[in-house]
Amino acid sequence: MSYSSTSWTTDGLTQAGSSGTTTMGGITLYAYFGAGHGMTHSFSVNTHVALPFMGYPQSTSLTDEPELGTSTDPATSLTTADDAHQMAAMFAPCMWYVPDNITIDAIYSIEGADDATGDTTRMHLMSYTFTSGSTSCLTSGTLLGHNDDVTNAGNEQVYLSTWTVDSASVAAGKVILATFRSDSVYSDYSLNVIVKYHLS
Repeated sequence: MSYSSTSWTTDGLTQAGSSGTTTMGGITLYAYFGAGHGMTHSFSVNTHVALPFMGYPQSTSLTDEPELGTSTDPATSLTTADDAHQMAAMFAPCMWYVPDNITIDAIYSIEGADDATGDTTRMHLMSYTFTSGSTSCLTSGTLLGHNDDVTNAGNEQVYLSTWTVDSASVAAGKVILATFRSDSVYSDYSLNVIVKYHLS
């Protein structure tokens, strides 16, 4: 049996003609950032804080939370330092290193508060140029996506956000971070950010 002249297509794999040319791409994949409310209890007001990437132990406290500024959007660069909020040890678990070119299809988030009084919250997804072994480890930040402000009424509701994708393409070798910010600190939050993407 010969497969030299086959032509077939699946969701993520295409093979055409006798050349055996194969193109990978289109497979739907998901990545997750998140934190439990026990991790977020020390988050500073009006400050973008990086969230742990999937697989990081949720029992770990972010006492020295990794901060990315207080502007409207997170900072576009990071200089790591011997500082409680800038340590490499705090940022490393929050980094999603992307080995291949990807395209982001959608972003969602779920949040829940732990107090009867909530806050106005917002989240962002950023990509950065990554330089290993440098104190200027993240540069050329790009806003990939954001959600609309959530007016969180407290611990009796859970909120789902469907985000705006601001820039869908991410080049291989970039690092992606998700951040959370609240306008006040009445509640601590459990957070789940879902990134739907495919190889491109």
